[in-house]
Amino acid sequence: MSYLIRQMGHIALATPDPEGSAQDLAEISGPRIVDRTPDLVTLSSNTRKHEVGYFRSNRKAVLALGLEAIDAGAVDEVRRRAINNGCEILSDRSYFPHVDKAVRFVTPQGPIFEVHTPVPRDQTARYGEHGAHPVRLEHVNIRVTDAKGFGVFCETVFGMKLSDRTTHDELQWFRAADGFHHTIAIGTGEAKLHHYGFDVRCFEDLATIADTLALKGRAMLWGPGRHGAGDNIFTYYADPNGCVVENSIEMERIDSDDIYVPRTWSLGPESRVRNLWGPLEGPEYRAAGIPFALEP
Repeated sequence: MSYLIRQMGHIALATPDPEGSAQDLAEISGPRIVDRTPDLVTLSSNTRKHEVGYFRSNRKAVLALGLEAIDAGAVDEVRRRAINNGCEILSDRSYFPHVDKAVRFVTPQGPIFEVHTPVPRDQTARYGEHGAHPVRLEHVNIRVTDAKGFGVFCETVFGMKLSDRTTHDELQWFRAADGFHHTIAIGTGEAKLHHYGFDVRCFEDLATIADTLALKGRAMLWGPGRHGAGDNIFTYYADPNGCVVENSIEMERIDSDDIYVPRTWSLGPESRVRNLWGPLEGPEYRAAGIPFALEP
């Protein structure tokens, strides 16, 4: 099966405070604010026009998880597959300006996706704001009631490939054409976005993020540690809207689909799938996340 998705695209988030939410993300994780209106503030960590957008709303929710398609034909193919797999099409336009073509749909298990043509690359690669500068928006981690079934959906509709799984498919990780270990991670639970992750440049960036949180009177939810699945060194904190933001380095990149064999990890007491270095996540981390909403 050919890839239809090139990489992680963008995230559209609803919040009562777009400006405050954007400032918080910029000051801690380091993407810069690119555009702002009274009802939408967008950020990017690289040359792309946007990666995260905060839309004004009376709720805190996820409006869409964006996946950047290979091309316009791939958007059409995802649309066809989504309909055939029981999805409700919400719109053929992106939430974001500057996107030529998109399809937004709600999946049978609740998560809302927006598959779109490439975001324009028209920003400067370097900028001087804040200490940590991420490389890119890397992945999303969602919860659904049937993780195994949603994994089949990722393969069937998005053309993504399985990188790792746990023994009974409680957790799964799927990659896109860019080869990074996962663009979508899936866990079991009520439908929500648990976290989204940035790829940062070095361990010193992770320390800068932790120091910035401390200066704000806040603390990490979990980390630093190293995931077994993905092999990345991670830290996590909660944003003002109740979602978790991951910052990590060294995510595994799979260079050959022909020879790579997905691994199966145990979730037993000795499992290291979540943290090779030892300590597991606490209850505050597990309870975090925000639901999906059909409109702002």
